[in-house]
Amino acid sequence: MNVQSVASILRYRSCKESLDRAYEKHIPYAVIKGEPLSVLAYGTPGQRISGDIDILTSRQHLDSFKTLLSENGFQSRKLERKEEIFVLSASHQTSPWRKRTSFGVMDIDLNFDIFWGEYSGKRILIDDFISDFVEMEIYGQKIKTLPPLKAMVQLILHHYKEMNSLYHLTSHNCIRRSMFQDVYFLWRNNQEAVSLERLEAAVREYDIVPYTFYILHYTNIIYQDEILKAYVERLRTREGENLLDYYGLAEKERKKWKFDFRTRLETENIYSLIREDLTEADIAKLEWNKRIFS
Repeated sequence: MNVQSVASILRYRSCKESLDRAYEKHIPYAVIKGEPLSVLAYGTPGQRISGDIDILTSRQHLDSFKTLLSENGFQSRKLERKEEIFVLSASHQTSPWRKRTSFGVMDIDLNFDIFWGEYSGKRILIDDFISDFVEMEIYGQKIKTLPPLKAMVQLILHHYKEMNSLYHLTSHNCIRRSMFQDVYFLWRNNQEAVSLERLEAAVREYDIVPYTFYILHYTNIIYQDEILKAYVERLRTREGENLLDYYGLAEKERKKWKFDFRTRLETENIYSLIREDLTEADIAKLEWNKRIFS
């Protein structure tokens, strides 16, 4: 068993009570990314590097889940009123929930949306999105997670957000080969569930075709898969093409890349590629985000 698996086992043990009680109380939720994605994409837990457990629930059930976490020894930083308003109106998650144990600090990210705070398009109702959850056992812990098609939708939106968020671009190297590897193997190992027809129907229903094209386009630059190429071409739109050479989630903060995709992918310091492009307003927003989410 590798170090990553041991750390993950400890994280699941630390939040077992919260997840069990959410299950018993029928509180809608899904564990996303992390170990469930490892199982769906690679067939077994422990194949991805992950530092926390991500839980997706709706705004309506957010307080119920916060209570469960608090009763299980997790704490989140006390926010000022204006910070709370910012989190609920301009973000997709709460500030981190942490639990100190003899094995170290265990983190849970509590998400209440799969879009980013700046998103202004058609919203996806989270309770509906997670209603067809599947049960999975991770290191002896029974959890709810997303079926493969929904997992792909969530992963596409997550990766687009990571690759375009100024907060992520300036705080860590958020454009990595492992991101596209996860997309590729989630698709390749679930091709019936994530067939071209099913994926196209889903992303058109959710009105996220340009973001899907964006992620699949860059995934196939790396993997050069003829079958995946058919997905890319079917989902190609002018809007999607226009996103390829820009970064920034909000229209007002969008900027053109000065470096090609290979450079972005291989650099050890993405921040150095965009530092000169940042405005005073960008920097102020970054400081605000770091205060709440770091």
